[in-house]
Amino acid sequence: MPDEDKINGFDATEIKIADALKALMETKSFEKISVAAITNFCNIHRQTFYYHFTDKYELLDWICKTELIDPLTEDFSLDNMYDKLNAMFTTMQNNQSFYRSVLKINANVIFNYVSKLAVNQFTQTFNDIERTYGITHKDAKENELLAEFFGYGISGVVLDWAAHGMKETPNELTERIRHIVDACKRLAISRIK
Repeated sequence: MPDEDKINGFDATEIKIADALKALMETKSFEKISVAAITNFCNIHRQTFYYHFTDKYELLDWICKTELIDPLTEDFSLDNMYDKLNAMFTTMQNNQSFYRSVLKINANVIFNYVSKLAVNQFTQTFNDIERTYGITHKDAKENELLAEFFGYGISGVVLDWAAHGMKETPNELTERIRHIVDACKRLAISRIK
């Protein structure tokens, strides 16, 4: 029999608390939501909240990590990158008011995760291209610098999309990023020809 205290591998109480915060943020700003309001909404004791989370900021980080970052980073590769990004954009767009509020509160959390992941993947891409063409660079840090530039650029595109109402569909945004990645690959190849 499955563990009744788990939902998709997560603690059912944590999900309940997270859902309460998301529901409350539909009508109130995050700053005006107290732990007491969250616990009253989901009919739990304050001690239960504090057993799972230190404060509402840790709860907010947990939601972003479990809904966006963990699914994005688990088994991430160049082969599944666009599917993973598209899934993240879809989650954000399906919960648009919540994630637009989150980005106003703490855009750095999402920016840092996406940037780090993009930098790692671009570094790998540039290194793979150099191996394929049998090229060695005089300056080993050059690929890392280019990867950081493009990684931060992609993160900026995502944050800009969210800040401006997520008007593009997740597929359109994913294709825009695909074009950026393809341009990076062409740049890397042109540097070594």
